[in-house]
Amino acid sequence: MYKCKKENEKEIIEYIGKSYGQCLYLYVDLLKYGFDNENINVWFQKEEDEIKALVLQYYTGVHVFSKEVEFDVKDVVDLLKEINPSMICGMKWTLDKIKDYFDNYEMEIGIVGELTNLKVYDTEGCYKANAEEIKELAELLAEDESLGKPYGFELLYKQLLERYEENFGRNFIYRDNGKIVATASTYAEKGGVAVISGVMVHPEYRGKGLSKNVLSAVCDNLKKDGFDVFSYYYIPSATRMHQSVGFEPIGDWAKLVRL
Repeated sequence: MYKCKKENEKEIIEYIGKSYGQCLYLYVDLLKYGFDNENINVWFQKEEDEIKALVLQYYTGVHVFSKEVEFDVKDVVDLLKEINPSMICGMKWTLDKIKDYFDNYEMEIGIVGELTNLKVYDTEGCYKANAEEIKELAELLAEDESLGKPYGFELLYKQLLERYEENFGRNFIYRDNGKIVATASTYAEKGGVAVISGVMVHPEYRGKGLSKNVLSAVCDNLKKDGFDVFSYYYIPSATRMHQSVGFEPIGDWAKLVRL
C-alpha cells in the first residue's frame, strides 16, 4: 500500500468513477476535504500502474474500497492492523475477504441503496429546519439508542450545525403540538451526491407513516436540487420504508466494529 499525496487526488477520483455509490463516505470525504485535512489519510494499492484498492482513514474509522474481484488482501490487512481502527467499512464482498483476520471485530451488515424512482407521500407539514431549530433536533436525536445516544447531545449539535452552516447537510422535520416528532436528514452533500441519515420518529408517533412522509420530503427536495440520493439501512423495517419511497439496493454494505 502506498500513501497518497495531493497529486494523486485526480487519479483516485477517476478510479472511483461512477462507482461512488459503493464508497460514499470515501468519495464525499475526498471531495470535501481532499488532502488538506490532517485527520484524513489515503493509501492505494497498485498493480502494473493500475489502482486495485483504496483505503481512507478519517479519525478512527477506515473505509476500504476496490472495484476489483481480486486484490492483494494481505497488503490491505497489514495496513489495517497498523492503523488499528475502531471501525472498518466497505461493500460486504470486499470486507468478506479481510474479516477472518480481525477476530476482535464484529460484522454488521446492511444495504446501500440509491433513489431511482421517487414516490412522494403526504409531505404537508414537513419542512427544512433552520439554524435555530437544530438544537431541538439534536436533543431529539440524542435520545435515540442507535442514532444519537452513542454520540451524545453536544457532539450531535456541533456536527448538525456545522453541516447546516457549510451547506453540507439539510434536515427536514415535522412538528405536532409545537414539538419535532419526525425527521430525515442528509449526512453529506457534495459533488451532486447526497447521503441520507438520521431518519427518526418520536416513539409516541411511530406506526403512522411519518417516516415515509419526512423521508420522501427531503428526497424530493434533493432531487429538485439535482442530487443523486443514496442511503444505508440495516433492519427490515428500514428496508421496507426506503423501498416504498423508491430506493433500490446497490449491494450489501458491511461494518467491522472493534469489540
